[in-house]
Amino acid sequence: MFRLKLLLLLPPLLQAGVSSAHDHHDELREQFRSALLQATPLSHEQKTAFSTYPLYPYLEYQQINSRIDSASAEQLQAFIDANADTPLAGRLLFAWARSSGEKKDWPAFSQAWQQIQRPDTRLQCLHASYLLDTQQQQDAWEAARTLWTVGHSQPDECDPVFSQWLKSSHFSQQDALNRHLAALMRGRPGLATYAARFITQSELQQQAKLARSLYDNPEQLTQQPQLLSPETPHADQLLVLAVNRLARQDLEQAIRLWVRERERLQVPAEQYDSVSRRLGVLMAKRFPAETDPLLASLDPEHKLADLSGWRVRLALVRQDWAEALSLIEKLDEAERHTDRWRYWKAIALEQLGKPGREALLRDLATERSFYGFMAAQMLDTPYQLNDTPLIQSTDAKQQLAQLPAFVRIRELLALERYYDARSEWNLAISHMKPEQIHAAAHLAREWGWYDQGIRGAISSQRWNDMQLRFPNPLPELFEQHAQNRAIDPAWAVAIARQESAFWMQARSHAGALGLMQLMPATARATAKRHAIPLPRLSLLSEPDTNIRLGTAYLSEMAERFNGNLAYASAAYNAGPYRVSQWLDARGDLPLDIWIETIPFDETRNYVQNVLAFRVIYERLAQRPVTLFSPQEFNMLALYQQNGG
Repeated sequence: MFRLKLLLLLPPLLQAGVSSAHDHHDELREQFRSALLQATPLSHEQKTAFSTYPLYPYLEYQQINSRIDSASAEQLQAFIDANADTPLAGRLLFAWARSSGEKKDWPAFSQAWQQIQRPDTRLQCLHASYLLDTQQQQDAWEAARTLWTVGHSQPDECDPVFSQWLKSSHFSQQDALNRHLAALMRGRPGLATYAARFITQSELQQQAKLARSLYDNPEQLTQQPQLLSPETPHADQLLVLAVNRLARQDLEQAIRLWVRERERLQVPAEQYDSVSRRLGVLMAKRFPAETDPLLASLDPEHKLADLSGWRVRLALVRQDWAEALSLIEKLDEAERHTDRWRYWKAIALEQLGKPGREALLRDLATERSFYGFMAAQMLDTPYQLNDTPLIQSTDAKQQLAQLPAFVRIRELLALERYYDARSEWNLAISHMKPEQIHAAAHLAREWGWYDQGIRGAISSQRWNDMQLRFPNPLPELFEQHAQNRAIDPAWAVAIARQESAFWMQARSHAGALGLMQLMPATARATAKRHAIPLPRLSLLSEPDTNIRLGTAYLSEMAERFNGNLAYASAAYNAGPYRVSQWLDARGDLPLDIWIETIPFDETRNYVQNVLAFRVIYERLAQRPVTLFSPQEFNMLALYQQNGG
């Protein structure tokens, strides 16, 4: 019974790997798992048995990597050459370089180093030691300077070359000052103090003290502009340092200081724009009452798209339609013609009683997007998916499936070695044309690797292939658990599509797990409230448990926010407490303006995607759907009674 239930939940590939009595790899898979754990070398019989198994190179890698300290350069190079079309070659190169570098086997290190395209910092440190020990002193000191003069600590592998460089005549106190500044810019005052110990020259000491003074008390620059002049060494960096620090205490004062001093102190264009953009967007997201002149002073020519967009949003919050329209017209052409700003231009025109709204909405309603779907609902026209499915012969896909890399990928998926499968995929498609990547993505989808199919659609820029981009691998589970919680199944599917792209083993940096990306604490609390068994967190990687808990939590969000899917979706992403805060502050806004002005970029995009994905899934299933419920629709700016 348990075996049958498991098979029903597995994607097609894994079902085939488990259930097919005719799959000649079944027995070898179990032997492969055991061999990977084997500490002793493979026997002759094992080598013979595995010789035709697609993943035999992984066993060879495990064997040679486990004895890398004793393997000869010839053996290592032979493996790398024989497996150049696999990710294993690169892995062994890195391991070989680290091992030989740590042993100071410089001939072997050099042989490996010359084949590595993107060395990590540890290898760069070992390379600096190699240069020093092989009498390439000038290059060694330059490498040491590059590695040392940063605003963060470096790996232990750097210590040998650093210790010698710091004692050499090539190390200068200017190097120490540069690291002092870099550390302060990165918010590492302890490292800055360490670097300052190397500074004994009076003039450089004064520069270091000034930098630390501005770090500790940035507000002093507002009253004493003479502290910095265009002739002050590193004046532009010191201004950025002071402004960034001051922004933590008094953002408005930091903006005024930045606007006053950025040109006088000759800040380079790239930093000029990046700091202006960051300060302006940070201020706009606080929704202060009077900021227009301040934001305008940061970007008077409307060159910064992010900041310009937020200036429009603030006008929308005030429902100042004339100002919103004026600001939209000042966006650069590419930005002005995005779905977002075409939608808001149409609404502004209507609110101002100007012509052009219907033409804009009709054009927008042909797009498959959140804004296009809003326009379609306003015009009562069908939602357009603009689906362009792949037309390709079965033979072409079979040929692709027979390539060695894809044979390995399929076997790795059967063994649930997803990291290895993704590494193989990335290497395999790195030399492919878009149409080949597109076909490969469909192959991945047929194998049940849905998240990689979605990524393949993105890699090949096949945005209109709906079958590939919007799979629904577990419709029965979503239907069952969503209906049990009295929520829309398509909404739950849309959440999973946005959260994990249907990767069952998904784990976020924050620790969220599984298809619906549940945080452990949320999962435990939800399980307790709804009497759902969750004896161990590993069950969150099983579809049934994850969807059961995810839909239960979604139902709580829907109930808490009175069935409003926009608010509930935002709460699923950002947390209900934070959404309640946003509603307390701006809940009287029309719904479309509220969504547009969600201060978290991730959450804003999340809500728009989930609502649009729900429409797409219902349309693909040929079921009737509207983007907004009647109640939600009447909350839009164009229809809310107190709008305008």
